[in-house]
Order: sequence, then C-alpha cells, then structure tokens
Amino acid sequence: MADEWRVGELADVSGLTVRTLHHYDDIGLLTPDRTPAGHRVYRREQVERLYRISVLRRFGTSLEDIATALDDPTWTLDGALRTHLATLEDQVLRMERLLHRLTVVPADGSADEDVCRRLLAVLEDTAVAATEPLRRIAVLVYADLEAAHRHLVDVFGLEPGPLHRDDTGIVVHAEVRTADGVVMLHRVAPEWGLASPATLGAATGMLVVTVQDVDAHHEAVVARGGTVTFPPADQPYGVREYGALGPEGEPWSFWAPLP
Repeated sequence: MADEWRVGELADVSGLTVRTLHHYDDIGLLTPDRTPAGHRVYRREQVERLYRISVLRRFGTSLEDIATALDDPTWTLDGALRTHLATLEDQVLRMERLLHRLTVVPADGSADEDVCRRLLAVLEDTAVAATEPLRRIAVLVYADLEAAHRHLVDVFGLEPGPLHRDDTGIVVHAEVRTADGVVMLHRVAPEWGLASPATLGAATGMLVVTVQDVDAHHEAVVARGGTVTFPPADQPYGVREYGALGPEGEPWSFWAPLP
C-alpha cells in the first residue's frame, strides 16, 4: 500500500474530484504536503482527515462546520452525529408537517384558488410545538419474537433491527424498520393486557405499509413463501393494495397511492 498519494491518485481512490481536493486545500480544510517541485502530496495524516471530512459531508455538514469541528480538541464524532441526528429529526418532522398540509388542502374552489391555498400552506411555519406529539411507533405483540422478526424481515422485506435477549437467551424485545420509522415487537404481557394473535385466535389491529411498487412487493412476498389474503387491486379510496398474513396469522396490508 502506498504511503503517499498525489492529488490525482487520491481523487481516484476517494471518489472525489481533483477540483474538490484543490478547493479543500484552498480553504485550509485539507492541506497536503508539497514536493520540492510544488506538487501536492497526501500522507496518512491527511488521508485520515479526508475520511472524517467525507463522513461528515455525507451527513450534510457544511465545510465551515467541518473545519471548526476537526480543529476543536473537544469535538467528538459521537457528539457530532447526535447533533446531526437531532437536526435531521427536526427537518423530517417539518417535511412531514408540510406534506400533510399539502395533501389536506381542500379543493372546493377554482383551480387558481386551490393552487393559492397550497402555496400558502408551504409558507406557513412548520415548526413543531414542544407539547405536540411527534410521531407514532407501531408496537406488535407476538408470542415468539424471534420467529416474528425473522418472518417480517425474510418474507415482508422489512429492515432488521436489534434483538434484545434476557439472561436465558430468550428474545424479550425486537425491532424492524421501514423507511419512515421503527416497528417494535413486544412480548406477550398479561400484566399489561397484551396478548398475541396466536393466543387470541384473532387480531385486534393491523399494520398498513406503504411500498413503492405494490405488484413487485406482492411477487416478492409470494416468492418468499408468504400467504396472500387478496391480490393487488385498485381500491376506491385511492390506493393499489394487497393483503398478506403476518407471522401469527394476523392481517397486514401493503399499498401505494394511485397516480
């Protein structure tokens, strides 16, 4: 492995452009060594700094804030990630608020009036009050959390989350994720009145998951051995939807808005 890189070589291995590396040098963010002939040379110290810069850029951090962070001896990556996470959470909540306002604006006037209402909805403050509920988290109760987790990941294609075990190795809490949030899998808890569909022989609720392509998702679930209760169909309430059975025979629905 080389112990030094010219600017073109570093651009090739990092995926950045030579122009970007020159800009980082110009603003003092990443300063390479120089050969006697004046050529830029990057060594391990600069490469490690470039890695930290690239990570923070992927999180949307400005170059100015990156420079301040990397030159601050009290700065830590963990602290930066927590701050960035809080910022992203606020941005997501504002975008969700905006999306809701744009979709519920009544269309009971002329076309121009409808457009104006939507534009005004965009201009309204989308800040979330401190006392306002932020978002919902679905909690599903199952008798066998590990088997339920496996079914939701392997058959329905949800993203796997952590499995938490007790001292005996039994899973007592689990999570799966969709693009917009987490779904918690809870143990059966008679002390809280929580029973599983397998115990009840029925479900007291169901989860509806939005997907990009209903037909493609349906085909994938069938191929993975899922049990479909009804095939994809256009519904009168504006979605294309199909149904499937969950890990303990409870109903799930997958849909996408119709164009």
